[in-house]
Amino acid sequence: MLSVEVEKGLPGFCLNAAFTAGEELVVLFGPSGAGKTLTLQAIAGIVAPDRGRITLNGVTLFDSAADLNLPPQRRRVGYVPQSYALFPHLSVEQNVAYGVPRGEPDGRRLVADMLALMGLEGAGHRRPRELSGGQQQRVALARALASRPRVLLLDEPFSSLDRALRDDLRREFRELHRRWEVNTLLVTHDLSDAFYLGERIVVLDGGRVLQQGAREDVFYRPATRRVAEFVGTRNIFRARVQSLDGDILYLAWHGYTLRAHPMGASPGAEVDVCVRPTQVMIVRPDRPSHLGPPENLLCGTLVDETLHAETYTLFVRLAGEGTEARVQRSEAGRPVLSASEGPPFDLEIELPGYVYHRLGLHLEKQVRLSIRPEALHLIPS
Repeated sequence: MLSVEVEKGLPGFCLNAAFTAGEELVVLFGPSGAGKTLTLQAIAGIVAPDRGRITLNGVTLFDSAADLNLPPQRRRVGYVPQSYALFPHLSVEQNVAYGVPRGEPDGRRLVADMLALMGLEGAGHRRPRELSGGQQQRVALARALASRPRVLLLDEPFSSLDRALRDDLRREFRELHRRWEVNTLLVTHDLSDAFYLGERIVVLDGGRVLQQGAREDVFYRPATRRVAEFVGTRNIFRARVQSLDGDILYLAWHGYTLRAHPMGASPGAEVDVCVRPTQVMIVRPDRPSHLGPPENLLCGTLVDETLHAETYTLFVRLAGEGTEARVQRSEAGRPVLSASEGPPFDLEIELPGYVYHRLGLHLEKQVRLSIRPEALHLIPS
């Protein structure tokens, strides 16, 4: 178990982070400048915090109160920086051997095992400049693992890779993590990396931890509006609690009454309501009657759309009950409203391309939408 509670002041920035990381793959997630790399460097011993304490599996690495600060070589931390930091004049085999602990009885065998683990057999004699970006990443990982670390720290490991290679290496990395059985903390500002790899997520912004927990809790039940924005919720709107009836909460929003689960909100309170774009459903015109009425039924107009390869992002302007949504457009045909009227759409929807075409969707089409009560997450505002 890794336990971190540190403070570090820099010109114009203050890191004040506290979190824990267990055996699962933990992702430190947040925007650029949030303090993620500085946190890794503090754990690795590259940067000394001003105050705080860092422990790893019961061993204290840093404790300002006890005036204890173990040097990096005694921490048994495997650190892979964003640049990989391979030695250009050394071969792959020599780069990996550099990470082998001094006094290792069978260092040559350990290097061979690491190369095999990373699929680099036969590449031991090559120099880093002769390798692809993905191969260089594997060499850096092999060197870090050859040190037999108690914890592996990875700083934006996929940021310099193209999309296809990035997807392949993420799959490989997840499988490798299951095999090497070492605590791993990975830093990223990429939402897809965080969601695909993180079993536990620590959200960092402005040097502070905003939320930490299991991936599903952080992504689907964000603690604050700021976290909701970071994790790609996108549909975040203000509503007022009308009433509470047992385990159902009634919300007033945009002329509609939405049903949701209570989540601690009380009648009369204003709340921020979050719903991910994938959880807004378009109701088929030929929906079978035996399925009953859709939950939280809304009506609106498709005012804009964006195609992302195989998926569509749709933008819908809602109409009040019994009215029709009307949207003014620029000469280029894009939806536009005055500043006093707010954004030109109310909800974003994501759906596969085949669904878009099967439903015959197009701009200006009137649509009916449905949102399940359990898909609505409430944050007291």
